[in-house]
Amino acid sequence: MTKKEQQFIDDMKRSRDIDFVRIGMMVEVYGELGTVVGMNSSANLDVVFANQLKHGKRKANCHPTEETRYFDALGKVIADYRNPFYKRLFKKREENKCQQPVP
Repeated sequence: MTKKEQQFIDDMKRSRDIDFVRIGMMVEVYGELGTVVGMNSSANLDVVFANQLKHGKRKANCHPTEETRYFDALGKVIADYRNPFYKRLFKKREENKCQQPVP
């Protein structure tokens, strides 16, 4: 673990009481996938989103507990800070994606 990564973990514990977030971790913020690249002076996450056509290449300032899901290295959800309304909405979208039309 690099000094920057350890500092990130220590700062997240101290300022947000969140100890599982790591640099390089995949997150979903308001339904958009991205990667944690750091933390800013507001103790928010710096996230680079996968959809660069929509969000650009710059890092975005994202609150760590506002409509955010965290994934481990295998893609399993390890923390979910979405409110129930959004959980239902995104679950319904995911279900619709998987349904195949019957010929």
